[in-house]
This record gives sequence, structure tokens and C-alpha cells, in this order.
Amino acid sequence: MFTDLGSFADLERVLDFSPPAIPNIDTTTLIEIFGRLPSFPEKLDIKRGKSWVHDGVAITEISWSTGYGPRTEALLLKPDGAVGPLPGVLFLHSHDDVKEFGKEKLVDGLPDLPESAAWVKRDHYGDRGAANELAKRGFAVLAYDAFLWGSRRFKFEEMPHKLTEILGRKDYESLAVMHESMVLSKYLSLFNSTLAGLLNFDDRVALAVAKIIPEVSDSISAVGLSGGGCRAIYLHATSPELSTVVSIGAMATYKSMVPSHIAPHSWMFFPQGLAEKSDWPGLCVINKTALYIQYCAKDQLFTSEGMAQADALLASTFKASGATYKSGFYPVGHSFNIEMQESAFDWLEEMIKNG
Repeated sequence: MFTDLGSFADLERVLDFSPPAIPNIDTTTLIEIFGRLPSFPEKLDIKRGKSWVHDGVAITEISWSTGYGPRTEALLLKPDGAVGPLPGVLFLHSHDDVKEFGKEKLVDGLPDLPESAAWVKRDHYGDRGAANELAKRGFAVLAYDAFLWGSRRFKFEEMPHKLTEILGRKDYESLAVMHESMVLSKYLSLFNSTLAGLLNFDDRVALAVAKIIPEVSDSISAVGLSGGGCRAIYLHATSPELSTVVSIGAMATYKSMVPSHIAPHSWMFFPQGLAEKSDWPGLCVINKTALYIQYCAKDQLFTSEGMAQADALLASTFKASGATYKSGFYPVGHSFNIEMQESAFDWLEEMIKNG
């Protein structure tokens, strides 16, 4: 029984919802599904702010223009004293229904977060700056705010008053979640665009930044948990120049989500028209970039069966193509704990070392 659809559970049958097991999609088609997107900025207008050192990691403020909206603010982390370009990593922060902060969830050496956001680092990242730990291993790590988060968020005073009336209180994070579903999604539908497309656009701009800043070599990878893991999958599909991708807590089949696991997810997982061309795992086989998927076996956002189905499909498809696929199932809820981080970072080091 399709719990979330209640007495309309037969919609899945009458609308013939059946994402193809063998995807009929390539990078161009996926970007077309994303809908109308801004023109790629001719000038990124990269600016640098202050720098400091925390626990052996040099941290530098950096920002750039995506060509629309507020500037993207980021933090560039590398080992203190490192000289020359280093392998780069785009570290994609999670969703968490916490939009006031983005990159800060990943980085130590910053002012303490309020409890409304501090719980994310504690519960989802092992209570440490995961980006710092990766930088200590010899990487240049770019942690930046995604569209709708941090410097790229809709500010409280920009929220329609109607949302405050509906919510009955002035809680920013609750308003931000409602704004995504009740306001922004309508505008994007009207504009023939998608949240997935705009997030991927911002991530591709960040990749362009990483390609030209002197601290980063020509080897660039992407790592992300949850919403960041979703964005990592899109980057895998749209940016074949990436060296490796690690996605955590963001993989299962669409079919397995339908009964009762659609509502907890953001619109970023469901650009209209994608399921006509590909199941969610199918995006991972558009390109042959080395991929490591970490599954949270007790993840409340996915079913065990859906994760296992996705893993089996990816393992067989990557093996047939000769591309590199690694997976790991961890007995945890929705998180990227220290054990998982160490495994992911070990794999990144190994893949970069072996070319």
C-alpha cells in the first residue's frame, strides 16, 4: 500500500510509473530535463578574504559570482605550508532542513554554530570538520554554499508574509523549507526550470572556480552527504572531467521511494521528466567516472530493498563497462560518521595516487 498517497495509491498504476531499468539518457538530455538555466557566467569575479590557520589547516575565504543572485561564499582548506597545486575536492554540504548555514557544517575553526545548526555537525559528521580532516590528507578542499543555503539563501525578510501566517511563528528554518516547496517550486515551474538544475548549475560554476584557482591541480573530485550526495550524483552525470565522486546517503531506486519515502526528500531529487528517462541509479552510468556510494543501512530516508537494488544495478553495470565502482553498507542512520569518512578519504587518496 502506498501510504503517502492513501486512497489514491492506484495513481502509480494508472499513470504507469515505471522508470526504465536501462537508462535512456546522456548528459545533454539530463541538462535539458533540468529546464531553463542561467547562462554560464563569462566572468566568475573570484575574490579572496581573510586567511587563518586552525589545527594545521590553512583556511581562506573565497567568493565568486554565478551570474545571478548573491555571491557564493566559500572556504578553501589545505594543509598549512603546502606549496603548489593539490588534488582538489568539492565538498558538498548536506540539506538537513538547515538553510541558514551551508559550508559551516563541514568546517572546524569557525565561530560556534547555534544549536539550530550545530546538531548537524554533531549528528551527521561525527562532531568534527570533515573538510578539515580531508585537507589534512593533502587535498585542497572547497566547501561552499549551495543555492538556497548560507550566502545563497533567501533571507528571512524576503519570505512572503503569507508563509509566516500559515506557519504561525517566525522560525527561519521552517519558513525556508516551506518556501522551497510552496513558493520557489511554483516560480521554477512557471519559469520552466528546476531546483535540481539550479543546484547543479551552481555546482558546475564551483567546479569552474576550482579549475582556475592556483591551489588546485587538474585532479578534482566531489564528495557529499544526503542533499550533497544527490548533488554529487548530478555532478557525476554532468561533469565527466571529475576524477572521482563519493556520494553518501543518497542512493536507492525511485520505485522503492514511492510508497512512503517521497515526502522526506527535497524537490532536488525529482526534476520533472527524469523518471521517464532513467531510474535514479541510472544517472551514475552516464559517465564512467570512478564512483564510491556509501549506504546508511538504517537510513530513515530510504528502504533497505531500494538501496540493495540500486547497489546491485550499479555493481553489474559498472563491471560490464569496466569502470570503477565501490560500495559500502554501514549500520548507521542518515549520516557520514568518522568510520565512513576515513573509508571515503582513504579511497580518494588511493584513486588519485593510482591516477
